[in-house]
Amino acid sequence: MDHRYEIFAAAVRSKSFTRAAKELGYTQSAVSQAVRSLEAELGTVLITRSHDGITLTRDGEIFFPYFESILAGERALHVRMKEMHGLTGSLIRIGTFSSISQNLLPPLISSFLVSYPETRFELLQGEYTSIAAGIKSGDLDFGFVSPEFVSGLQTETIYTDTMMAVLPLSSPLAVLSSVSLSQLASLPCILLDEGRYSVALKAFEAHNLTPDIRFKVTDDYTILAMIRQQMGYSLMYRLTLAGAAKDVAVIPIREPFHRTIAMGWRDFETLPYAARKFITHIRTNAKQVLGELSDAECISR
Repeated sequence: MDHRYEIFAAAVRSKSFTRAAKELGYTQSAVSQAVRSLEAELGTVLITRSHDGITLTRDGEIFFPYFESILAGERALHVRMKEMHGLTGSLIRIGTFSSISQNLLPPLISSFLVSYPETRFELLQGEYTSIAAGIKSGDLDFGFVSPEFVSGLQTETIYTDTMMAVLPLSSPLAVLSSVSLSQLASLPCILLDEGRYSVALKAFEAHNLTPDIRFKVTDDYTILAMIRQQMGYSLMYRLTLAGAAKDVAVIPIREPFHRTIAMGWRDFETLPYAARKFITHIRTNAKQVLGELSDAECISR
């Protein structure tokens, strides 16, 4: 910031070098020197001095609005910098899916808002392909993806999630300690729609099995409701089931299969400041949140 503009404006408003010096905490000679320096740079006289104080010359009247505009811009810049570091009015746009938005993000957002209460969030539900497309197009700041199924993004792994078999309590398999994919393949399947890439279908294919898909559903709560109505079984992620697996049987699969969940973005260095701060918060606290979910045994087994 060029303090000469501030000094000059204060002198004009107060019509006195002495009053301007007192207002700004400078010596009178420093105020006078700043004004002379500004006049020398512009090559003209900006104010006239008299016993009655100081007044603007015609050139001074021409330049003064520009000085005021510069000062207003600098003040706005400092306010915005202060807001940014407090994240006031900042918007963070995140691509996510249900297991993340139900269990991982709420406690992370809640703890983040303790330090940055003015931050706003937009959580856009999707699947791997649509989330990656939103990040690449700039509609999302960052998102949660499976690195196996996306390309062209910078990714950072958060955790690995395991799929579980979820069955009606009335199913003969519900009393078992584990089930195999071959046992499940002949039963009516409510398939979790993961978009173009299905971890469940990939697992069946790897074992030369074809599931009996009766329904294809995107919403996890809908799937759980359908299972309670004995409409079939499903394969769902453990994190999705945390705190939600009531009145269903959740059983490990003997041929375990997983998905890796990562945060993804185009270029971390060019992300908005607020998004980078929240990503750092996730890096620091996600492990604890996931550990608390596990320790509390929120997931039915």
